[in-house]
Amino acid sequence: MPKLLVVDDEPLTVEMLETFLKISGYDTVAVLNGEDALLMIQLESPDAVLLDLQLPDLSGIEVCRQLRTLPSLAAYADLPVIMITAHGSPEMRHRALEAGTSAYFTKPIKFPELIAELNRLLAARQAK
Repeated sequence: MPKLLVVDDEPLTVEMLETFLKISGYDTVAVLNGEDALLMIQLESPDAVLLDLQLPDLSGIEVCRQLRTLPSLAAYADLPVIMITAHGSPEMRHRALEAGTSAYFTKPIKFPELIAELNRLLAARQAK
């Protein structure tokens, strides 16, 4: 069962995502901020990360940038990261993709599309 890290500062959003993901066959771990996300990646070794853009400490973009560039996180540099946000602007999407985001979803989330993208990203990672 693939393990996903859910990162969002809204507990209700975390609960909703975890419930849906568990029903869809995923194991989940959740945190509410960017610093905890970077730590939890190292502690739990998730198969993918669902990451909110707006967090109380580090932005989702900064979390993704650190994940992709910090030597201490090099073992996780290829981890699929799906950015989830209320910001649908092309500029924000570009910034997230530039930071290394694997996919970008705007809220409200269309769960069938999210699951399809997760399955695609996980299969691509396993094929490497």
